[in-house]
Amino acid sequence: LQWCIDWSYGLCTPVEQRMWARLSIFAGGYELDAAEQVCGVDLAPESALDVLSSLVDKSIVIRDESDGVVWFRMLETLRDYGRQKLRESGEDQLLRRRHLDWSHRIALAAEAGWISDRQPYWNARLERGQPNLRDALEYSLAENTEQAAEAGLQTAAALFMFWTFRGLYSEGRRWIERLLDHPARQSVPDRVKALHAGCIMAAVQGDLPAAAALAEEGRVLAEQVPTPMTQALIAYADGVVALYRGELALAISCLERAVRMLGSNRQESLHAAALARLGGVHALAGETEVAIQCYRQLISLTEEVGESYFRSIALWGLGVAAWRQGERSRATELFEDALRVNRRMRSPFVAALSLEVLAWVAGANGDAGRAAVLMGAAEEGRRSFGNASPMLPMVDNHDECVRTTRSALGARRFDVASGKGRAMGMDDAVAYVLGEKPADALPASGPGKALTKRESQVADLVAQGLTNKQIAAKLVISQRTAQGHVEHILTK
Repeated sequence: LQWCIDWSYGLCTPVEQRMWARLSIFAGGYELDAAEQVCGVDLAPESALDVLSSLVDKSIVIRDESDGVVWFRMLETLRDYGRQKLRESGEDQLLRRRHLDWSHRIALAAEAGWISDRQPYWNARLERGQPNLRDALEYSLAENTEQAAEAGLQTAAALFMFWTFRGLYSEGRRWIERLLDHPARQSVPDRVKALHAGCIMAAVQGDLPAAAALAEEGRVLAEQVPTPMTQALIAYADGVVALYRGELALAISCLERAVRMLGSNRQESLHAAALARLGGVHALAGETEVAIQCYRQLISLTEEVGESYFRSIALWGLGVAAWRQGERSRATELFEDALRVNRRMRSPFVAALSLEVLAWVAGANGDAGRAAVLMGAAEEGRRSFGNASPMLPMVDNHDECVRTTRSALGARRFDVASGKGRAMGMDDAVAYVLGEKPADALPASGPGKALTKRESQVADLVAQGLTNKQIAAKLVISQRTAQGHVEHILTK
């Protein structure tokens, strides 16, 4: 194999060899602009696109395309070979710095564009780029320079909204914790922003001691540099900690202050998040009309710019308010609207919460079979965002719906109906709710979609963070076979 790769390398022109080595800096896939900005510098007179195209023609680089997006990747063996050549060239550290700078720019651009109609684009790009972002953060930790420390911490804090959306709370907290411990100096505003992000994620996971400690550390720093932003971030953090402690009056006071201070920039993602959280706390305190005002404000600012995620949350909150006021028909319309808007971002959080409350409505309307199906679908959806606590406690309503529905159907029919809901994917469950597919027409899980025994083994190893190369070694199979299993798993 080594001889074959050496032979292929020898067939490349010097500029192609140099590009091969440079492209090995990327983990996973990368897009053309990344290749140009990180690897295409000083390739004149050749352009990065021309050289990249030549490497694709020679099967050194693989070109993939999905939903109109083109990205590139290398097989692990060819990437390992390229990294070896990159180290031999003496350009390794230069390329790693460029890669960190590029990752930093992408994270900041995604954060700035989150409250816009490009939100789905940024979410998809960050999801595809996760391996590169992780590599960049690791490099920032390995470099004992202020520049690396600053870039790493800013990148991690900028990814807060993405991590929250994807339910990656544990990963986000680990990066924040490690980067805050960086030995090089970091600015106070950057540290306060990172402490705020870590605090919110810890609180959502129910780790209140850690959340409170992070908020306190941020408060001490914010007193040193009392800018409107640092004060707003600490008010937001204090409000969330108070919420999860059950101190609703304090939570409302802190979150109102955060919303007011963040409101100078209505396209700031933290402003939208704080406003959504404030609406939830008012609803929890029984102040339904005030909660409705918060959600209407959120809808106004998100509709204005074409944002989807927070708009769907606001519609869900209005639906809960209508449900509590006994307006079942209105509540159903709002939850269905939330699901339609959410189709752009496909948040399992919004989908699961909407399906859950729609189950209550169906149960209250006497349709026990539909209620059981929707509860099963909501239960399956909740698994995808782990133990994150919802905005409003729903345990009592959920338990009551289970009790009455099981009583109406009987244990066996209830289990069959809820099992049908669990077998639905999110898209099919939403289509069922919106009347686009009857329950009987939805595909159940079966041999055509189930993972084989070997694929299940590979999936477990992927979940542990192993690369294709490591999986191949673990299972004593070729790396190409391991890659094939991963691709089949993703397809299924």
